[in-house]
Amino acid sequence: MVADYGNVPGIYAAGLYLNGMVAEAALEKIGGRTDDKEAFIQAMRAVTLTDTPRGPFHFDHFGNVIGNFYIRRCERKDGKLVNTTIKTYKDVGQFWTYDEKWFLAQPVYSRDYPPLKG
Repeated sequence: MVADYGNVPGIYAAGLYLNGMVAEAALEKIGGRTDDKEAFIQAMRAVTLTDTPRGPFHFDHFGNVIGNFYIRRCERKDGKLVNTTIKTYKDVGQFWTYDEKWFLAQPVYSRDYPPLKG
């Protein structure tokens, strides 16, 4: 993207590229056969990638992403604004640091829950 457009790719470009990497890995695993929908879904959920624009990546048993989460600071370098990673949280999933069973036992987040404190 730098060569073609003169800009460092952002999070949306990285996400789209990662989506393609996951699809490619799943298709390779099933030999490109997409006629068996369940086999393709299983192959997608089994994808584990170590070298992606967003770092290491895999899915949990619910089919949700587990990956690194980056805290960044916007800085000017060589006359351009860029994001500089200042902290990396490894293997972040949907439950973060919460116990999965406890989290799932809580009411669904809504306008009424958790109640407004005030």
